[in-house]
Amino acid sequence: MRVLSNDHQCAGWHGEMAHRIQEFDWSTTSLGPLDRWSSSLRAAVRLVLASPVPLVMLWGEAGYMIYNDAYSGFAGGRHPFLLGAPVETGWPEVAAFNRNVVNTCLAGGTLSYRDKELVLFRNGQAEDVWMDLYYSPVIEDDGSPAGVIAIVIETTERVIAGRQRDAVEADLIQLTRHLEQRVADAVKAHAEVEEQLRQSQKMEAIGALTGGVAHDFNNILQIISGNLQLLSMQERQNENVQNRVGIALAAVDRGAKLSSQLLAFARRQPLSPAAVNPRRIFDDLNSLLERAVGENIAVQMQLPSEPWLIHVDRNRLENAVLNLAINSRDAMDSEGELQVMAENVMLDHTDLVGAEVGPGAYVRISVRDNGPGMSAEVIERACEPFFTTKEFGRGTGLGLSMVFGFVRQSGGHLSIESELGFGTTVHMHFPRCLGQETPSERSVSVLPGGGNETILVVEDDAGVRATSVALLHELGYTVHQACDAGAALSMLKNGVKVDLIFTDVVMPGQVRSADLAAWARNHYPPIPVLFTSGHTRDIISKNNVLAPDVRLLTKPYLPEALSTMVRELLARRET
Repeated sequence: MRVLSNDHQCAGWHGEMAHRIQEFDWSTTSLGPLDRWSSSLRAAVRLVLASPVPLVMLWGEAGYMIYNDAYSGFAGGRHPFLLGAPVETGWPEVAAFNRNVVNTCLAGGTLSYRDKELVLFRNGQAEDVWMDLYYSPVIEDDGSPAGVIAIVIETTERVIAGRQRDAVEADLIQLTRHLEQRVADAVKAHAEVEEQLRQSQKMEAIGALTGGVAHDFNNILQIISGNLQLLSMQERQNENVQNRVGIALAAVDRGAKLSSQLLAFARRQPLSPAAVNPRRIFDDLNSLLERAVGENIAVQMQLPSEPWLIHVDRNRLENAVLNLAINSRDAMDSEGELQVMAENVMLDHTDLVGAEVGPGAYVRISVRDNGPGMSAEVIERACEPFFTTKEFGRGTGLGLSMVFGFVRQSGGHLSIESELGFGTTVHMHFPRCLGQETPSERSVSVLPGGGNETILVVEDDAGVRATSVALLHELGYTVHQACDAGAALSMLKNGVKVDLIFTDVVMPGQVRSADLAAWARNHYPPIPVLFTSGHTRDIISKNNVLAPDVRLLTKPYLPEALSTMVRELLARRET
């Protein structure tokens, strides 16, 4: 870069910008080198530099920019890069405006604006600014217009202050005129908030109650189921016993499903979520739905070409869709049209009024029927457990409440659209999952039961403990037992050797089952732990989502399930 001395040609030029102008290589512009500038151009520069207000000169057809110290402050982060730049390059966001200015003034005209509103990028982000702008032509030595001189006075603060002031002589007037209405609206809003809080507290209280009931109920079911299974094993040749045991076990299974629905509503069911493509679920559900709803209901399934992934428990989601389809079948009296749809959607605050989730990307899975629809009063209570509009004996009233609890526990949102005479649509919204799809693990090989290993059973309920010990004895294992985690830990520290610990999750005492599992994990060699529970109560999971290394056998369980999981964990230990 050529640096010029401060000779007589630049006399009267003072300040930082004077120094920058002298150092700039003007030979790259149509102005040419500084020592060849015309007297008119040098005089105009002297005028610009001497002014205390922001002035900028746009020279030539391109509007090369020469400005003073005051303008450099206005330019913000674009200074000093504006110096010597064509105005349309320096301020591209207002290029059309400045092109009109240059053309007008080079033709001999002038322009002026009061509180002109523009959007400028001065400091890396868009700013709404207001300015007083005055543009006049600069005359060359031959008397022809050769440039533009601009006076730039920013009025942003004054305009905003004035608007705020006006918005406040207006807000006061509006407040005075509508004070009574505002009070009424505030009272109404407060009442709505209280009602939402009351509803939320009611649902939370019902959830806590049902979760506790389900835990105790599952322990009872486990005792009944376990003893029935033992009876069946011991009386294999007695056909009468086998028939009666089968009937009783079917009733246990119905009770277990009821308990599972209660836990789902209470958002306390253990989940094993994974990144799932809704297409896989729809592929499996197609034939299942047709069988479930009957041949007189036409089933349509719709998917986007590339559905987003969601992070859910696949089996629970399939059950949720199936429950909604069965509800629709019953509402349509086994004849009508059923649509199951998945959509990629973006939800904002207006879509999520009253929801516990925030705006963002979701996959919406919807089940729609053309049945009789629901009234507003029914919609309000539709997700409450045991609430049903069906005839006595046709339903438990837990189907929709189970779906509601599962969706909320999965971090999603459930909504219902319905109108009497026009059918019902239930929407399940699940947050989009970014990442890779989790490979399916649906085909699990059944491991052989029985072995010569030693198992420690830890259970505070004496009936459940006795049944579990007996089942494991029948499967061929040596069994020790403890009434709580503290007793189990004492046995292990005193030298009792075991190959696996089978422990309930929720037990009394100072030592938790999670503490016992941690000790077993740090033991050498590590001792595998199989948990069992009718209700995890957040002891071994966060939001009842099982950690990847936790294996849980949900009560009531069958001997086959117990045998398979025990053999699986023991096989892992051997490898």
